[in-house]
Amino acid sequence: MDANYTRALNLLKSNPSEQTLDLKLSRAKYLQLENAFYKLYPESLELRYPSLSYDSFTETVTVVTAPGNIHESAASGISSVIEVDAKQYLSTYSRELAATILGYGSTTTRRFRGAFEGSRKQPDGGVMYKSLDGQKVTVVLEVGFSENYTSLCRSKDMWIDGHGVNVFILLCLTERPRFKNPTTVYDDIRDVDDAIDEMENSLNETLRLNLSNNRHALYLYRGHKWAGEMKEAFIEIWRAGNSIPSRYYLIHNGHTCDELPTTLGIRISDLFPDHVWQAKNIPDKVIPFDARLYVTTLMKAMCVTAVDRFATYIRGEEEEEEEEEEEEEEEKLLG
Repeated sequence: MDANYTRALNLLKSNPSEQTLDLKLSRAKYLQLENAFYKLYPESLELRYPSLSYDSFTETVTVVTAPGNIHESAASGISSVIEVDAKQYLSTYSRELAATILGYGSTTTRRFRGAFEGSRKQPDGGVMYKSLDGQKVTVVLEVGFSENYTSLCRSKDMWIDGHGVNVFILLCLTERPRFKNPTTVYDDIRDVDDAIDEMENSLNETLRLNLSNNRHALYLYRGHKWAGEMKEAFIEIWRAGNSIPSRYYLIHNGHTCDELPTTLGIRISDLFPDHVWQAKNIPDKVIPFDARLYVTTLMKAMCVTAVDRFATYIRGEEEEEEEEEEEEEEEKLLG
């Protein structure tokens, strides 16, 4: 347990990008880690990342550092569609009811019940019902890579069984190969901003080919893979009381699927507590989903992620060089 505590704390301290760590910790040890987290980041309640979650049922702590653009775009691309379509539809019947729909995401939640009491979780997106008579998180969305599918399913149990959401949306993406920083130093870069612009222009050509061929090829620059092939992508819709999800495939074997869904089966009524919706007597409606547009968004976001990774890497190298120069100057002054 002490080793796991140390690993989690070290990741919080170093806070590198695009890292997810699941570890077993007792509740007492987790509370110790949470206290250390608050000391490291006094503004943690306002921070999106690094985030700290805890599943009290499985005694699993999860540390997540800032994800890439692909993660953020994937989450917002679904949540915003649900919220906007629902508000537009309801405004023709009841503007008051439409105003009770709020976007929900990146909000640390502690109000879990039953076996999950004492848990802490931060979703990637979702929808919340809020009125003067009460509130309820009705839809939650979480995004992960294939290695984290089991972790996503644990999150599903927390939100449905421990928080009572109506719908849990699980988006699973597979990048192959997974990204690693170069092992060689880029010591020929003189202007970082120019280097980033040059790299972005190069990768835009790959993006253009990917878009025209419905292909999700990797992004290669200077002999290094800055983003792997988007191999697979699917969405699962989980509901309370249903042990089998509805699964929708978007990408398979690095290609956009020929038959893409036009809806994820989410209804306007899913966004409200049952008693609220039944009292309104408004016709229900399935919320549409433009999967082809969404896949295009994912493709562009993967390209942005590749550029961001390159920028982070060379800016880090620049900072290291400046620190070394400062240390050399200090040594000269000391004699």
